[in-house]
Amino acid sequence: MPTNIKRTIEIINEISPSFCAAKWYNATIWLGNGRTASCHLPPAHSILVSEIMKNPSALHNTAFKKDRRLEMLTGKRSDECAYCWTVEDNAEPNIYSDRVYKTRIYQETEILQLSKLDPQADIDPKTLEISFDNLCNLSCTYCNSEFSTTWASDIKVNGPYADLKTTGGGAFQNAGDLALPYGIKNENNPYIEAFFKWFHGSLKTNLQELRITGGEPTRSPWFWKLLDECQDTNFDFAVNSNLIMDEVKLNQLISASKKFKKFDLYTSGEGYGAHAEFIRWGLDYDLWRNNLIRFANEGQYSMIHVMMTISALSIWSITEFMTDILELRKKFNGHQFHMSLNLVRFPSFQNLNVLPEDLKQAQADKIQTWLSTAVGLSSSETNQIERIIAYLRNVNRSQEDTDSQENKQHDLKSFTRQYADRKNVNLSTVFPTEFIEWFNTI
Repeated sequence: MPTNIKRTIEIINEISPSFCAAKWYNATIWLGNGRTASCHLPPAHSILVSEIMKNPSALHNTAFKKDRRLEMLTGKRSDECAYCWTVEDNAEPNIYSDRVYKTRIYQETEILQLSKLDPQADIDPKTLEISFDNLCNLSCTYCNSEFSTTWASDIKVNGPYADLKTTGGGAFQNAGDLALPYGIKNENNPYIEAFFKWFHGSLKTNLQELRITGGEPTRSPWFWKLLDECQDTNFDFAVNSNLIMDEVKLNQLISASKKFKKFDLYTSGEGYGAHAEFIRWGLDYDLWRNNLIRFANEGQYSMIHVMMTISALSIWSITEFMTDILELRKKFNGHQFHMSLNLVRFPSFQNLNVLPEDLKQAQADKIQTWLSTAVGLSSSETNQIERIIAYLRNVNRSQEDTDSQENKQHDLKSFTRQYADRKNVNLSTVFPTEFIEWFNTI
């Protein structure tokens, strides 16, 4: 059972004011290019091939992570965890950072034993997310060629985005060739070879949950190969899918959900209708919704998680989207559809703090009003929504942000105009008047 929030905070403070269990027990690994991070918030770092040749578990137990573990045990705030420090330093009482949520999923004894462990020791993660490649059929506004072949194709056909001044602008000026150094088929990829060695060694025995992300995992042959090798395993299984697929592929995903004792589906969305289709280009909102309903009806699952990515471009219809999800929840008589709200930090020009103060306060008021009448939210969802409101009201700059407000606003306009032109979309048809009026003044 997860540890309750109050006790989690007590345990964290007993160990260290900068402690987070995710640095040991959680990992995301991009096997296509050999990079890893302890959660979705810190920047990824490279995994040395020389390390995994000797020790496949170095896919997770990198020298870099071990140094960060030592910092956490000694009370130092790791620079890579700046997002959590921003939330904790600026949030209102009873609003918690992700390190609380990512620690509480483990049992008290599991958390406490980390304080006694040598920070240089190798440890198998309990919750692991892996990506085999970047094959994807969408090109979302906050994404780039490293994580989406559709983004890469756009850059190759239409050229790099021009006139971007922020540090994150470079992500939209290359075709992501470094994302797949072993080619689109991942032939002779040492990271994938090391993963399967580790998987068939200690990993599959010690895992509590294995989650596959992408790209779009269902487009990757490695995803289906892994499913074939998951016979007689006891861990929970999860997959991140955008659910934009035909009936044949959806049938395969529904069948896959029945292979495991516990299966979770993670899908993404935060906007409604045409607005959603713009910020997640390639999305068909009705198809996404219908496939979600069909999976909910026919799949065998524990929970369906709807991951909301909150940015300066997506904020405008999140209340309409959450209303739609709550309506779906009613139809299924429970909490099958769990929402999580995650702030975009990269690129900085899409972070909420690029917006002017009046628009931020207006959006905070709108979300607060919606929250005051919303029925059926879990305590975790309520807390995360309140965290977005607090961020809009209180945070003018993230700790890790080095770009000037002038450059961020410049890049928001330059990027969004080019993105819309490539899609032949009139911005006034997908954004509200108050955003367009301000946007035109930049």
